[in-house]
Amino acid sequence: MARRRLPPLKALPAFEAAARYLSFSAAAQELHLTHGAISRQMKSLEAHLGVQLFRRSTRRLELTEAGSALLPAVRTALDIVESSAARLTGANQRGPLVVACLPTFMMRWLIPRLYDFNARHPAIDVRLSASSGPVDFGREEIDVAIRIGNPPWPAGIEARPFMDEDIGPVCSPDFAARHPLRRPADLRRLPLLHTETRIDAWTDWLKHRRVTGIEAGRGRRFEHFFFLLAAAVGGLGVAMAPRPLVEEDLRLGRLVAPLGFAPSGRRYCLTYPATLGEIRKVRTFCNWVVRTARIQLRVT
Repeated sequence: MARRRLPPLKALPAFEAAARYLSFSAAAQELHLTHGAISRQMKSLEAHLGVQLFRRSTRRLELTEAGSALLPAVRTALDIVESSAARLTGANQRGPLVVACLPTFMMRWLIPRLYDFNARHPAIDVRLSASSGPVDFGREEIDVAIRIGNPPWPAGIEARPFMDEDIGPVCSPDFAARHPLRRPADLRRLPLLHTETRIDAWTDWLKHRRVTGIEAGRGRRFEHFFFLLAAAVGGLGVAMAPRPLVEEDLRLGRLVAPLGFAPSGRRYCLTYPATLGEIRKVRTFCNWVVRTARIQLRVT
């Protein structure tokens, strides 16, 4: 790996403060340095970059075009370092544990079980954030994100699998009584239901089961998984659903799974920055999720 060509790092906080105040004196006061020290650091930084960052006069200080271009990047870098460092302090360990989670998984799997974690670990304040996209852990101040997928994961991120995903067709008991579903081929004559959040679910399942002759894309589409399940419970057709997200509906008899469930090849994972892996609240929560998923697997 090539050696990094970084500017003088100790000059960056001085540059950010001077640019914020447009004053070397104010920057010096904030950083507990002298006016001369700030001036020397700016000259060192400008010499390294080969550009002038400030226009100096007897009455005022102004950023040059180059200084204005550099400032946002320096602020972002300092914010990330500050946030990451704060996460490793004792104060951070005592603060809330922020968990980003797939919205439907949060509602249908995590929240119904969270009372157990709260009872076991009342000192850890878990705060949930519903999200499904990529997570910028440092900028969003997220400790753990529950995601579904397979490696590779982004650099610096650890992923701890805790549950394989099984999926299968589900429908209401009344629908199943009117339209017997004994084998995959019976789906040819039944309305299929889809969600925009996972539009290839039927295609993937049919391919995995080696079922042919069924147009996977036909049928109604719904914007969100919640609407998809409501349509299935309402008897509008057959939906493709992950087992963890419909367990309660199956238990209460709102839905049935005539063809059972099969592995999708994807796994639910706890993801977090490698630097947070040994923080007690992160380790405690992740261990609890893994243990809870294993207990559920034994029960089902």
